[in-house]
Amino acid sequence: MFIEFVDSLRCTRPHEESWLVAAADRMEGRSIVQGTLGCPVCGAQYPIRDGVADFRAPGAEPASGSSAPAVDAPPVRDDDGQAMRAAALLGLADAGGTAALAGSWGAVASAVLAIAPVHLLLVDPPFRARAEDGLSVLRTDGGVLPLAAACLRGAALDERTAGDRAAVDSAVRALRAGGRLVAPAATPVPAGVTELARDVRDWVAERHAPLSAPVPLGRSKR
Repeated sequence: MFIEFVDSLRCTRPHEESWLVAAADRMEGRSIVQGTLGCPVCGAQYPIRDGVADFRAPGAEPASGSSAPAVDAPPVRDDDGQAMRAAALLGLADAGGTAALAGSWGAVASAVLAIAPVHLLLVDPPFRARAEDGLSVLRTDGGVLPLAAACLRGAALDERTAGDRAAVDSAVRALRAGGRLVAPAATPVPAGVTELARDVRDWVAERHAPLSAPVPLGRSKR
């Protein structure tokens, strides 16, 4: 887990929003390999193992696809252009920021990193994943993503993730103004984003800029 990204993580329990406190047992460069994330509000603790932050409830049965399957990560290949497609849809031409790849999109993470100078966050990839340079990994029970508002420049959701309304809504909330959301074509476009384009496979939408507070107008006194 990239240490700078810890500031963008949030406890998923129902209470006022608070950042998480990281206690690192082992670091490699700027990444936490072994450690714990703690919530100062409710006391919840989320372990980090092999660089992967685990937000699953202790003892709970994880949602389909969200546990770490006994399947190795796919080889770094992009024969069908899916990595270039992901980078283009998410608008990752310029450097900086974090983009999330949920579920099966994680298969092209290494190929995306080779062409896009960004930090990538994998959410529930359907294979064993380990954090590395430029890459952080989360495991969840599904539902609300443990992310702060406006912390992502883009998010690509696979069919399973896009089928969870709470996950979609929290992905929208995690996008900064102008950030892009990609989802399967059959997924309804949620509130808070405007559709830019679509084909038979996916649509891409852009996050609305937040409305500013009304400015009171008054008559000047002369």
